[in-house]
Amino acid sequence: MTTLTIRIPAEATEKLSGFIESLGGEIVSAEVTKDELRQETLQELKQGFNEAFDIIEGKAERKSLMETLRG
Repeated sequence: MTTLTIRIPAEATEKLSGFIESLGGEIVSAEVTKDELRQETLQELKQGFNEAFDIIEGKAERKSLMETLRG
């Protein structure tokens, strides 16, 4: 295999990663900026809180840790 180092816009990362994997390649490393990491972390926290509130309000079913890890 050949290893390439490229710089692409953040919004193209997911699309390009999927394309590379569809060709049989793998993403060895992907760097993100601090701002991108911050935004991603905040989005994941928001999603987690929304899921927790849904469980508390009876809108979603509780899952064990093992069920969560299995997907």
